[in-house]
Amino acid sequence: MDWYVRSQTGWGLRWILLGAFGVLFYRARLRAGSWGSIPDSPEFWPLFLAALVLCLAIVVFTSMTVTVRDMEIEVSMGMDLFRKKIPISGISSVEEVNIPWHSVGIKRISGGWLFSVAISGGVDLVMKNGGRFIIGCHDPVGLKAAIVDRMVSSPRKE
Repeated sequence: MDWYVRSQTGWGLRWILLGAFGVLFYRARLRAGSWGSIPDSPEFWPLFLAALVLCLAIVVFTSMTVTVRDMEIEVSMGMDLFRKKIPISGISSVEEVNIPWHSVGIKRISGGWLFSVAISGGVDLVMKNGGRFIIGCHDPVGLKAAIVDRMVSSPRKE
């Protein structure tokens, strides 16, 4: 059963990446001259491929869904291309945190991983094995309450 499900869109990051995509695509188009001369333009394809990579980043890294279930927390980014399942039985503490402006996306942090698509609040999960996960969300109070409720009421697997 899903106890908590929230989706979040990183609109700021999405607009920045769309702007970069537009600049790259425009530059590629200018370098090619006319559409008929694209295969002959050596500068078009690197710029065009960079624009496609940015397009992929827009799809993958600007939306995230957090789901709290009976035994696990699932964080999925993009169209479920990146998914992490965190067992609730392995969590030792949950704290609310603020996500700084430079920590957006999937990022390696000291002792663990950060998952965020926007500058917002989040929860810091400290694991019993010493690991750590920070999950960004617009509702850190609700997410923390759902996780703590599942920690208290779910059967322990030690």
